[in-house]
Amino acid sequence: MLAVAGLALLVLAPSTRWSLLGGVLVLIGSLSVAAVVVIEVVRRELLGHVDYVNRVVEQGVIEVLPPGRVADRLLERIYGPSPFNQPLATALLGGEGLMGDAADLTISEHTEIDYRLVRVDDANYQLVMRTHYSFRNRIPSRRLVIFATSDETLRDRIVVGCRFPLFESWFVREDETKTLFEDSVESILQSVAVGLEYEDDRGQITKVPARHPSANLHEVKVRDWGRYLTFFGTDGDNGWTIDRQQYMDRLRIFEIDLHDHAGAEGLIGPIQRLTLESTTLQAIDDGFCWWQAPYPCFVERMGFDTGSFDLPGGEDLRFLVKPFATAVGGAPAPWRTSDRMADVALQVWMLAGHGMALIWRPAERSESGAATRGANDRSATG
Repeated sequence: MLAVAGLALLVLAPSTRWSLLGGVLVLIGSLSVAAVVVIEVVRRELLGHVDYVNRVVEQGVIEVLPPGRVADRLLERIYGPSPFNQPLATALLGGEGLMGDAADLTISEHTEIDYRLVRVDDANYQLVMRTHYSFRNRIPSRRLVIFATSDETLRDRIVVGCRFPLFESWFVREDETKTLFEDSVESILQSVAVGLEYEDDRGQITKVPARHPSANLHEVKVRDWGRYLTFFGTDGDNGWTIDRQQYMDRLRIFEIDLHDHAGAEGLIGPIQRLTLESTTLQAIDDGFCWWQAPYPCFVERMGFDTGSFDLPGGEDLRFLVKPFATAVGGAPAPWRTSDRMADVALQVWMLAGHGMALIWRPAERSESGAATRGANDRSATG
């Protein structure tokens, strides 16, 4: 094309040559611009298709793989390969996540907790607890397991070591001067009430009001603890195996057959909602009590009733509600008197191990502490 244009320029007049040369240059420039535009359009289309393919593949992998495998790969990529990633994945997911449809995950998407403190004598009080769970995935389990322990190590490991989807864990603080564990366990056994809502084998929703499980509450023998807690197994799994003989006086395990508790004629189906009520005996001078999530829970509210709780001699108390969880914002909570205690609206996800604490102090001490902090704040700001 350029050769033909050059020949034409030789035979044409000078003015015509320059006109033709300009036209050729314009044509070449236009073709170049068009080529660049086409290439850019094609590149964008290809990138769009690549992004679409990536999203489809990513979504397909997430949908097909069991949640546990996805979590394992993600944690391995972030934290590196480690056998101790598994407890973290279990706490995050609400179970091992080995089933593709996530049916083995326990996640409460609506959770409400109510605590009532009642002084018994100069040293002890009753902690009356009511917790309501509404599960995101209907739980295909007919067994509820209750752990009662006075050991801090077990308290923290139970939430990731339980082999069953439905469980509750109660902790009783004690030391050489406070031996409340056995009395507290007996209080639990006498006071525990379980309510549930499930789908029966005909597809109908059945509600069971909260009531004592009576003959359906059984204690698990020490030799069978490994069937309920992974770290009591004999296979040395990931270094978590511990000697159950060391905890015989600090742990008791109970199970409730929900089928028998419901009095169902046929088989009960997946559990949709669960309500637990119980009373434990605690020491006043602990200075706090708390609720801890057994599996991922979206906590809507937690209520505290301290109207029947006071110190010997009628000394005034101040109370402080303290969450121990991520993504709980807002201004620091103030110390409150008993008559100002009320529901705490949370609206936050809490993973296994997260929770809420209620702390109490004599009024004089809490107020002096607040004054000291205020003085420090003023001095720091000049």
